[in-house]
Amino acid sequence: MVSLSVRFRPTEFEDVCSQESIIRILTQQLATNTFKNVYLFYGASGCGKTTVARIFANKVNKGYSIPIELDAASNNGVENVRQLIKSASERSLDSEYKVIIIDECHALTNQAWQAFLKCIEEPPRYTIFIFCTTEKNKVPETIKNRCQVFNFNRITSSVICSRLKYICKELKLTYYDEACEYISKISDNSLRTAISNLEKCIDFDSSLSIQSVLKCLGNFSYKTFFDLINSIIDGKETDVILCINSLYEEGNDLKLFVDEFFRFALDLSKYILFKDCSIISIPNVYEDDIIRCINFDSSSSYYSYIIDNVLKLKEMLKLDTDYLSIIETFFIKMSRCE
Repeated sequence: MVSLSVRFRPTEFEDVCSQESIIRILTQQLATNTFKNVYLFYGASGCGKTTVARIFANKVNKGYSIPIELDAASNNGVENVRQLIKSASERSLDSEYKVIIIDECHALTNQAWQAFLKCIEEPPRYTIFIFCTTEKNKVPETIKNRCQVFNFNRITSSVICSRLKYICKELKLTYYDEACEYISKISDNSLRTAISNLEKCIDFDSSLSIQSVLKCLGNFSYKTFFDLINSIIDGKETDVILCINSLYEEGNDLKLFVDEFFRFALDLSKYILFKDCSIISIPNVYEDDIIRCINFDSSSSYYSYIIDNVLKLKEMLKLDTDYLSIIETFFIKMSRCE
């Protein structure tokens, strides 16, 4: 069965998210027949580099032929490159240009790059190379100097959210707004990651309630975090310990719990400063809960204190394996404001 990321992969430039300037340049080059022989596309994972390369290749050859693709992560040796160079020197039989896309090109060995150098310096007239990478710094300067370089933008969570909602609408799902908002915020600005997370959540429960999404993605319930932070604020040590022990007895990863609680406290601190849910991971539906647990004097200073202590706790957990005892100690101290 075709995955959602493949099914909804853009096939036209206008469907590509957040890369308007790059699309404009490439479109102009196609219109004036001034495209180059060697390109370097770089940017974060899931921002559309390979997708744009494929669309560009299709338009260069007016729909005829498909590009040759090499995954350099698993084919990074000098022999792989030599075979590619040999192929590049031969004219395409079914299209005007031979387009070669080298994905994850930063994984190529030094010897492989050296083999590429002469071919890139004097590329065959009817061959176009498109190098794609997430790590531009690992591409030799001698190669970068011979490429037209494009820096792909990270995709904002709002744009990702809109794309996820479009997919849900096409799938005829309902009540997906909160799920799409949350998934878009935790996917590290990667549209591919977001679509993969959405597909996993749909397979888990097509209703896409925020609770089912949290459970599916292995994240802790926001109700748990709000109850815990309120117990810390109120100095209810017993409730704090019961909450942590309950998580432990359910078999949860306590280090992961601390990491997510840290992000939760940081989000609360950011909300105090900006009063805007769009810049935090906590979904809008919890805004009333957020307001309740920050509605006291010196809340900004208090959450700075919480964040500092959780940072110290994260460091302590690197040095000891008795996670439960260390976590209980730190959370008791926080509930006593020590």
